[in-house]
Amino acid sequence: MYTIKQVADKLKVTENAIRFYEKKGLMQPIRKENNYRMYQIEDISRLQMILLYRKMGFSIEAILELLKRDEKESLLDIFMKQSILLNQQIHILNEIKKSIDTCTDQMLNSNKLDESMTALLEDTASKIATMSDWTDLWNFDSWAENYDTDIRKDGDGIPFYKNYDLVIDETAKAVAKKPGKVLEIGIGTANLTNQMLKKGILKDHIVAIDASRNMLKVAKGKCPDIPMKIGTYLQIPYDPNSIDTVVSSYAFHHNNDQEKVLAVQEMDRVIGEHGRIIITDLMFASRKEREKYENSCTDKIREELQDEYFAYVDELKYILEDKDYQCKTRQIDPIMWIIVGEK
Repeated sequence: MYTIKQVADKLKVTENAIRFYEKKGLMQPIRKENNYRMYQIEDISRLQMILLYRKMGFSIEAILELLKRDEKESLLDIFMKQSILLNQQIHILNEIKKSIDTCTDQMLNSNKLDESMTALLEDTASKIATMSDWTDLWNFDSWAENYDTDIRKDGDGIPFYKNYDLVIDETAKAVAKKPGKVLEIGIGTANLTNQMLKKGILKDHIVAIDASRNMLKVAKGKCPDIPMKIGTYLQIPYDPNSIDTVVSSYAFHHNNDQEKVLAVQEMDRVIGEHGRIIITDLMFASRKEREKYENSCTDKIREELQDEYFAYVDELKYILEDKDYQCKTRQIDPIMWIIVGEK
């Protein structure tokens, strides 16, 4: 048995901190007849875990949840939620720092905030709001288990997955021409990743992210050696210049027009000097071509088109070219396109 002072000395923490964790219900040491706290080995182990979680940024409420649950799935979900929050904070702080650094540099000359600086700060605030507001409107967590069978079913809606195997194969071929370090955004159930592995891309050269926890669980079951993280187009959890090829299939249309611009900026951030962005998705050559398609399709397909943010090839090319990418486009079938942007 240990006194509070002994525990504090042993773990390099203050006695007040230990009392605080007890007050919050994280610990319940034995009380002797004189009301002195006494700590067993189990209490010290528990306190070590509390201190570790605090260093990782977990809230008191989250730690309580962690300590209550022993199930692997619950623990995984909690860690994923924390990963999302930390990644979001990192991106927000980086955006704020860039704006402040720019304003500071300009103010060294003028010592006042001019209109351009105000516009920069407003743009940063808008960008942060957009990055933070993205939500999964399509509930991929509930679809993950049945995704692979559902896409094989015939329907009367958009023929999105009609040539799925061909589309995935062509995308993997494009990546394999010059892979380097590959990041797949929206790994889903890892069908593209498996094709990339079959094309000879080494497993050590592939990393992946997805916004859906359950999709990641399915993907990890198929490709246990591929590092995977929770993440989105707007908040990629990788460092600048750490990736050679960013690839995405059947996912880019989940970003609206404003988010598409920010998504390309974020992909560009993680790409190296001679990197590539490869996007395969349902697209239209132009807004005029979409209008033609809608005029000739069924009412059901027309209705489904309104539920997504399908890109226009000419506009996406412009966004990529604005970031100094040389673009090549190819139409795989009547509605599926592949765009390769290379620096």
